[in-house]
Formats: sequence, C-alpha cells, structure tokens
Amino acid sequence: MSRGQGFGRNRRLRAMFGGAMLLLVLAACGNGPVTTTPAGIATTPATATATRTPVPSLDQRIDAYIATLTPAQQIGQALMLAVYANAYDANLDQALTQWHLGSAIFFPNYNGGPLMPATSAGVRQLLADLKAHADTPLLLATDEEGGEVDRLSFYYGATKSPQQLAATGDPQQAFLQAQTDAQRMAQLGLNVDFAPLADVDQGGGIDSSRMFGTTAGRVSTYAGAFLDGLQQNGVAGTLKHWPGLGASTGNPDFTLPEVTHTQAQLNAIDFAPYRALLPHQPGMIMVTHVIVPAYDQQAPASLSPILVQQVLRGQLGYQGVVVTDAMDAQGLIAYMKQQGYSDPAQGIAEACVRAFLAGDDLIEAPIEQDRLAAVVAAMTQAVSSGRISPTRLHEALRRIIALKVRLGLIKLP
Repeated sequence: MSRGQGFGRNRRLRAMFGGAMLLLVLAACGNGPVTTTPAGIATTPATATATRTPVPSLDQRIDAYIATLTPAQQIGQALMLAVYANAYDANLDQALTQWHLGSAIFFPNYNGGPLMPATSAGVRQLLADLKAHADTPLLLATDEEGGEVDRLSFYYGATKSPQQLAATGDPQQAFLQAQTDAQRMAQLGLNVDFAPLADVDQGGGIDSSRMFGTTAGRVSTYAGAFLDGLQQNGVAGTLKHWPGLGASTGNPDFTLPEVTHTQAQLNAIDFAPYRALLPHQPGMIMVTHVIVPAYDQQAPASLSPILVQQVLRGQLGYQGVVVTDAMDAQGLIAYMKQQGYSDPAQGIAEACVRAFLAGDDLIEAPIEQDRLAAVVAAMTQAVSSGRISPTRLHEALRRIIALKVRLGLIKLP
C-alpha cells in the first residue's frame, strides 16, 4: 500500500470510528506502532507505512518454474514423443520417466498401419496413462486437418477437408468444424492440433485438398477461422508448413523438396498467411524440411537460422513456439546423408541438434526407440558441452512453458 493510500484510509477511519476504536483498527491492519498526541489523535510514524510487494511478471514466474526442473527435464521439454501403441508400454515409460519428454503426438495408424487403439475409450486410457506417468504436464498433439489427414475419423467419422470447407464460401463453416474438432480432442485428452495449413496451393507437392485455396487472402480467411475455432475452445492451433509448401517440388515425407520463388514472391504469397494470422496468436508454427534458395541455399528451413530466426521471428515477429515437422521424414534423412551421416539414427540425432540451434523450440522426435535414444543422447551432449547454450535452451523453455500456462496445464504461483 502506498503512503497516499494509507493516509486516505486513516482519514476515513477517523470519520467513522473516533479515537479508541481507531487505535484497534490501525493495529489490526498492520500499520505499525500507534501513538496518540496530547489531544488524543492517533498517528502512525511515516516510516511504518506498509509498502506493496512487487508482483512478479509472467516471465519471472516461468523462470521460477524452469528453475525447478532438472537438466534432464529441461532437455525433455524440448522433445516431442511420437506415440503409436495400443496401450501404455515399456518404450513409452522409458521416454517419459527416464528421458522426461514433455510433449507427445498421437498417431492412430502410423504410416498406414493397423488402428491402435481401436476405440475412443482406448485412446482416452492411453492418453490418461501418458499424463499419469509423465513428471511434467504434457502437450498432447495430433494432426486433425480434416479430409486426407483426419486422425479422429476412426473414432468420430470423417470430416470435410480444408478445400471442401473453403468451397462452402462461408468461413464460419471452418470455425464450426474446428470447434467440433477441439471438443472431440478435449474428450480424448488432446490439447494441440497440428492444423490448420497456411500453405497457398500453387500446384506443389502437397495434395490440394489439404489447403484452403490458391490465394493468400483466401487461405488467411479460412485458416484464420479454423485457428480461432480451435483456440477459442481450449486447443492450441499450429500453422504449417513454414515457410510454405504450396509451390514445393515434393512432399518432405518422401523427398527433399525445393521452393524456387524469389524473396518478393515468397513475401507476397507464401509468407502472407502467416503474417496475416499472427494477430490470432497461433499456439505454434511448424517449420518443415524444404530448401528455399532465395533465403538459404544450404540448409532446409527446419535447420535454417535464416528462415527461423531472421525471417519468421525477426521480420514477421512471431515469438511463440516453433515446432519441427517430423524429424524422421525421408527428405530430412536424405539431406543428412548428403551431410555424411549414413546411419539414419545418427543423422536424425544431429539434425535435431541443428534444428534446435536454428531456433526451433520443440523437436518432433522419431518414433523408433533406437532413434529416439540417439536424439536424447545428442541433445544431452550438446547441452552439456555448451554447443546448445543455456540462453538458447532457456528461451525455448520459456515459450514452451508459456504455452502450457496458456492452456491451463501449468498453474504458476
């Protein structure tokens, strides 16, 4: 309480109570020793006025939370576990209890495999078990775009693709579909959707049905409505695939593509939906494995400080979580082979370190246990050796924890 507030309160109390009662009230309120003048008027020494304790900022409270995490837990916050299982098992337990991974992505039919779990009740139990065994609250994601990439369709039925939603001519339809998706995700225990696509369809390597349109304006309108439908219903949305696959020569899942646009074209078309949707505060932006020579002739975007730090953060101004596309994508494995890594596990592990150094905060780790072990070892070594600086690790942790706070997963004191 400021001195002015204390004096104002004392005047009101004098008017209400008078001398003797005032002494008791002031003493009970903690204003320090009370004395009386010869005329019987109560006073308090100026030095005894209470002072207001500064309220810690959100960053300070997040920093205090980060300080409670062990080094292994801090590294684990930057890694996302890929989950494809009928039920909680030893591999998942190792990832959560030994390696301390702080996020997970759920696949019900990884690479076209059999459906696991077969029922929504099984999914709820699996995700509940993940949460119960994790030592920090988990970001739990899936890819629920609708249409071709519709992870929840096995449990709730098929939903319209982005192309079909945009064809209605009504952005509210995209909002309502995302609202329904978010409600279903919450029922299962998920809190992050790797959608919507902000790619502008230009005849590239991504199926047209996955995109909302052929112009930046149309994509911004419908992707924005979808993003709002998710985030206004408690699920973090993810704009993807930065810096844009709409004009790519292929899909990074299968090959290492290029986008040969000039910087002017990229800024006018491919980057435009991201720029337009930043005011919607997307929970995440996913960066993918594509070569964009106009900005970086050497590294794919996921490993490029130019495209992540300089362009996405510096020029566009995004300060939220940057998550990688799957780090076991064939396009990235092929790139790391070009870099001299003939063993895919070691190539993926080194790529994860490079991605983190490039400015990606959250690494979507490979699903195979030996590859995941290699990633954990490489990240741990990079942190302990100083290759990944404490500052770089801390800034990523701040963003990840801030998103968990935003979703209500972590309650800060």
